[in-house]
Amino acid sequence: MKRLIAIGLAGLVVLAAAGFCVIWFSPSLQDGIMKRTALGRLGSGDNSALLTDNSLHVLLCGTGSPMPDPTRANACTAVIAGGHIVIIDTGPGSWSRIVASRLPAGKIGTVLFTHLHSDHIGALGEFAVQSWIGGRAVPLEVYGPGKLEGSVPPLNSLGHAYGSSGTVEVVKGFSEAFDSDSGYRILHHGTDYLSPEGARIIGHEIARPAPNTLVPVFDKDGLKISAFLVNHHPVEPAFGYRVEYGGRVAVISGDTKKTESVELFSKGADLLVHEALNHEMSTIIFEALTETDNKRLAKMVHDTLDYHASPVQAAEIAREADVPLLVLTHLVPPLPNALARHIFMRGVADARGEGDTILGYDGLLVTLPANSKEIATSNLK
Repeated sequence: MKRLIAIGLAGLVVLAAAGFCVIWFSPSLQDGIMKRTALGRLGSGDNSALLTDNSLHVLLCGTGSPMPDPTRANACTAVIAGGHIVIIDTGPGSWSRIVASRLPAGKIGTVLFTHLHSDHIGALGEFAVQSWIGGRAVPLEVYGPGKLEGSVPPLNSLGHAYGSSGTVEVVKGFSEAFDSDSGYRILHHGTDYLSPEGARIIGHEIARPAPNTLVPVFDKDGLKISAFLVNHHPVEPAFGYRVEYGGRVAVISGDTKKTESVELFSKGADLLVHEALNHEMSTIIFEALTETDNKRLAKMVHDTLDYHASPVQAAEIAREADVPLLVLTHLVPPLPNALARHIFMRGVADARGEGDTILGYDGLLVTLPANSKEIATSNLK
């Protein structure tokens, strides 16, 4: 019997090898396989239904930080409701997460920045170009903070004070950088397919809210998004966002230390998406860098401790605001394995009390059906 099994397995191996050789040396078979694969993928549809299912959806399209992490893009959160896709922050690598989620790119018409750090704005050009290629025929509208307030650093190489550029200037810079690309594409494909108007990016600066107040930013088809101040000093101003649709509420903290405004505007919310830096783990990294005489990086790691909330502090905010679901994002340091994730979450359950907590990941979709208490999660990656 064993001999028969061995002979059978050997025969299968030979057949598989023969089949591989036939395919390897047959261009027509290769082309046929490629076509069937392409038709299968293109015919599988996208997630356009998320725009019209009468729910508020929040998709994490970037849960990492400037610290390199191959499993996470930099900061990005997509809000999907009422026929609109609004992107909050466009961190490097996040566009690939949008593609993986199979959202209709042409429906992305608005971007909101929480603040102007590079890990929150770096992929704006990619979002502008790819959503235009995906069918957007109107300008991409970008909203964010104005110029740095308070003390201003030295002059840069252009003779301008560092921090003297707000969202309008940042968007203008991206627009100029991608101007040639847009021109080439219009000449190549024609204006019937690529609207010149859709190639435009328009920057707007959000009026600075008074402490613990909201400023409306987006209000269309029942989807309302308002900005509020958070504490990411010396980054001034920095915003969090409160999102409302169909009687459901989600709050996105942006980068901030533990601050009263996040708790205030999370009261009555169904979902809080809050940044999280584990201070103990980061301190260990700081000590290791110091011991290896890497003082420059050690200082930078140490400096991050004073303007980010810890996972436990985020849990405390969610508990005090009585938010049913807390999702942690902008995770520092990187979490390469289960042990690191376990260490990162130390103390969170005790601080959280009642309510659920999820360690965020790229592709996590939270769905809040209108006029209900239901909360559903799924993975679009």
